[in-house]
Amino acid sequence: MSNEKQGVTIEKISHDECSGCGACKNKCPVNAIRMEYDSEGFLFPQITDLCIHCGQCLAVCQVEHPLSLHETPKSYAVWAQDDIRIKSSSGGMFTLLANYVLEKGGAVCGAVYASDFLTVHHAWAESKEELPPMRSSKYIQSDTGFTYRQAKQYLDDGRIVLYTGCPCQIAGLYRYLGKDYDNLYTADLVCHGSNSVSAYQSFLKEFSQGQEIEKVDFRDKKYFTWSTPTVVYLKNGDVKKAAWNEGTWYQGFLEGVINRLNCYQCPYAKAERVADITLADCWQIYRLNAAYDDRKGTSLVLPNSKKGKEIFQSVQEQMKLCEEVPLDFVRKYNGQLNKPTAKHPSRRFFFNHLPELGYHNALWYGRGMRFDVGLVGWWFASNYGSSLTYYALGSILQEMGKQILFIPVPELDGTPWEKETQQTIDFLSQYFRVGRERDPDKMDEFNGFCDSFVLGSDQMWTVGSTKQVGYTFFLDFVEKQKKKIAFATSFGQGTFNADPEMRATAADYLKRFDAVSVREKGGVKICRDVFGVQAEQVMDPVFLCTVEQYNCILKDISKAVPKHYLLCYILDPDEMKEKAAQKIAEHENLEIITLLGIKEYDRAIQNWHTGTILPRATTAEFLYYIKHSDFVLTDSHHGACFSIIYKKKYVAIANPSRGKERFTTVAEVLHLQNRVVDTAGEILGNNSIYEEIDYGQVDRWMEPEVNRTQKWLENALQCETKVNEDTLHTVANDAKRKICGLDNRLKCY
Repeated sequence: MSNEKQGVTIEKISHDECSGCGACKNKCPVNAIRMEYDSEGFLFPQITDLCIHCGQCLAVCQVEHPLSLHETPKSYAVWAQDDIRIKSSSGGMFTLLANYVLEKGGAVCGAVYASDFLTVHHAWAESKEELPPMRSSKYIQSDTGFTYRQAKQYLDDGRIVLYTGCPCQIAGLYRYLGKDYDNLYTADLVCHGSNSVSAYQSFLKEFSQGQEIEKVDFRDKKYFTWSTPTVVYLKNGDVKKAAWNEGTWYQGFLEGVINRLNCYQCPYAKAERVADITLADCWQIYRLNAAYDDRKGTSLVLPNSKKGKEIFQSVQEQMKLCEEVPLDFVRKYNGQLNKPTAKHPSRRFFFNHLPELGYHNALWYGRGMRFDVGLVGWWFASNYGSSLTYYALGSILQEMGKQILFIPVPELDGTPWEKETQQTIDFLSQYFRVGRERDPDKMDEFNGFCDSFVLGSDQMWTVGSTKQVGYTFFLDFVEKQKKKIAFATSFGQGTFNADPEMRATAADYLKRFDAVSVREKGGVKICRDVFGVQAEQVMDPVFLCTVEQYNCILKDISKAVPKHYLLCYILDPDEMKEKAAQKIAEHENLEIITLLGIKEYDRAIQNWHTGTILPRATTAEFLYYIKHSDFVLTDSHHGACFSIIYKKKYVAIANPSRGKERFTTVAEVLHLQNRVVDTAGEILGNNSIYEEIDYGQVDRWMEPEVNRTQKWLENALQCETKVNEDTLHTVANDAKRKICGLDNRLKCY
């Protein structure tokens, strides 16, 4: 199908905008559109080969052609008579309206369950005997079928029609009809969003324990009076039930986990409505007047249009209660009269797990209470490179469908980390869940939340780190049966010069890992020779994210910078580096701006006097300054990495005290050895650093390495988990870790 032809069909509407109302299906003159459930259990139009590209489907789309809404209405608390209320979800207002229309020879359309209660669809009633299935709330998306066509037929025949549904379904009807009918009345519901049919079916199967179902009622008053319980009547006579605060179905949809995507931006979730009349529950009405709540149900009614007010007045004599109530009051307890339900940040992880785990287990992930991966490392370090390394790794894991928890790491002696770490924590908290801080002896609690653990990418397997945080970076707190992966982890130097006890303990923990990869080539040799562990060298995770992904971080950043400048990102300033900066700037005719490290800033600013020194920057600003530079001079590994990612001219001064091999590993893989120098003095008189870099060729060297690294991680996440045993060293360390935590709390460590 050509793009030109696609542009005139409903395919133009994005997945997260479509409400599934079915107006397009009803309008299609050749029946070329089917409404089918997608992988999440929501209805979407599918165009068949019968399509003649007439454009009528798009012409009736409410997304393409939004409707105007009625003015803000008055609001009323309403009771029907008790015999009606006891059978209704709330106060029985729907039945009053429906009876009025049927008594005048009209037809009523509303949502009903299928005979097996696994789906919901719109159906017609032409007698009062057909009304009962339309009562009660159905908390899944209803398929409108061809009811819009039938409504038009009734209307054209001169019959009165009452069409009820969610606001988007009413809007779909209006768009399909294309004009107003005097004999049409519409009633919309204050809904909290259309919910997944797949989620509902999984929930129902688990809640009913797979038994045959006689009836489903989410608003049953027999056991719980006016409330939101879950009640399922079984054919064997049993009744499964849960009160409002026990039913997990409500947790799913009220918390924004199982709703349709367009519902999170619903244009009808406000007091100004699309239908003639709006129906809802008058929740918490006892706070206004206790006499309006006898626990049998109170309807909230908003007559929106002239016709809505007329039909409301027509049935008013049949009401047991009809009192105007302040709209501002009822909006406090009906959130959808103010704004749409917010999408839960973990929504997609619910749907990732639903097919395999079922509703209740998947809900733990969807509510952000259980995680596929606990991510461990220096992610919180006061360092731009660390924060972006873990941003990249977290993003990669999320793209693989994994729910991530960033795990805080405590110092053994309970000393708090430097205050600058909060900058990194705040940055990553915008994108990922961060766990609560725990003492060393409480770290094993994370096993209750995480299915597996990934040790991230930085210099963690060092003697200094181990003395500081114990064997946390060897995942000593992780249960033996949990999957443990080391991804692009680093020893920092070419050796692991620890005492025999530390080396032996580290080896025992490292052998528990199910998969090990390291960032530098030398790490492969250390793993083999020192620890007896097989490892693979992979790329730094920052190279696995695209420039577009990093640019998303920059969307709100705007800084005044020179038109052409040399960016000096320097962690350890000295006089020779300043001379190198001045030489490069003179040669390239660039202004100099200098960015110093987060943690190093106060010390470094005393030792650098060249160009404009920027204030301590955020992580996003760090990227911004690199992106807009002409040339980068840096003594930072990640300063070099992001110069490559943003395709800049650069020169990196390898920093032996911070780990030289990480500079040389990247340079060798990408054939950029001439961009790395051992000392700043080598830059003076070295004209090769001014040559343009062929980033087309660099990308060709990069691509297979990135693919290999990505594949390694995918395989590691899928591999079988080892069966591990304790050793004398691990038992002794576990005891020491518990003592450390107790001592910290007793202030005796």
